[in-house]
Amino acid sequence: MSSDRSEAFDLRGVRDTAALVGLLRELKERSGLTLRELEGRAQARGELLARSTVSDMLRGTRLPGPETLAAYVRACGAAEADVPAWLEARQRAEEGPGARPPEPAPGPGPADADGAARRTRSWVAAVRLGGLRRRTRWWILAGAVTAGLAAVSVWMLSTGVGFPPVSSPAPSGGPKAAAAKSLRGFAEIRPARSPHLCLTEGRDTRGEYQNAVAAQLPCEEARPPHTYLRPVDPAASRTTYFIEWQHPQHGRGCLTLRREGPGQDLLEPWPWKSCGADRPYQHFRIEHVGRTATRYLLRLEGTRRCVGLRDDSTETGADVTVEPCDGTADQEFLISSAA
Repeated sequence: MSSDRSEAFDLRGVRDTAALVGLLRELKERSGLTLRELEGRAQARGELLARSTVSDMLRGTRLPGPETLAAYVRACGAAEADVPAWLEARQRAEEGPGARPPEPAPGPGPADADGAARRTRSWVAAVRLGGLRRRTRWWILAGAVTAGLAAVSVWMLSTGVGFPPVSSPAPSGGPKAAAAKSLRGFAEIRPARSPHLCLTEGRDTRGEYQNAVAAQLPCEEARPPHTYLRPVDPAASRTTYFIEWQHPQHGRGCLTLRREGPGQDLLEPWPWKSCGADRPYQHFRIEHVGRTATRYLLRLEGTRRCVGLRDDSTETGADVTVEPCDGTADQEFLISSAA
């Protein structure tokens, strides 16, 4: 995309998040690229642009961070000289009315609004002065490390070293028998009613809680993070599992029931790197539905509560919630290997 085509966008007129998101969607439409292709183009430049993050951005769920926005417009084909104008538009959207919460930067603790604005201005200056080269070298290194880890994971899955793949054994012992111990490894968890969607990282659709939570999104946008089913105690007679997410930025975290406050009853991958055998609100029994071998309930350990979809929704982006087990279809899931 040439600079004169980018000038057709009314970036100077952006004053809020809605206007910015509208132009970002139009930019993608003009590029003709899929989310997977955009992620690949960014990775080829040594930049990180996760499909789940782009999906959030294009839904207007979260204002993209400066790094994400710059990587996105480059991946869409915008000229390097156009990037500062997009970053300035983002700054105005962040300071304008009705702004969505900004995308959190990796690392502990949110930044204050003044700090975010200062960082945005610094990024604009860095782009004009070519200061992004140092960051690009960093993302090239991070991309190489992530690719190496992914290659090791694929090799382990293909050779059977370290863990067996997810399987769907026939049930034994009557209705709602516990899933076999071999149900472990990298997996895709799909709502049975909406098998084109996968459980992955999303946002609270009500806007009450700002951290990442589990939601259902198109499977082609579901990774990263990568879902891994890990037994809490492999030696136990009845196996319970961590539903673990492995993320190239945040590391490893287990889906955790939010028990109080904003976002109560949602599942969040927090605290990262803190999955504990002493935390029953992170433990799930995976049980067959009736006598079927393909559908499962995800029951919170020691309770009569199951994983389901908020308001029984089949819509893209709907939140995953923990609710009383009631036998309804929104609590039934398909689990398959994600080798």
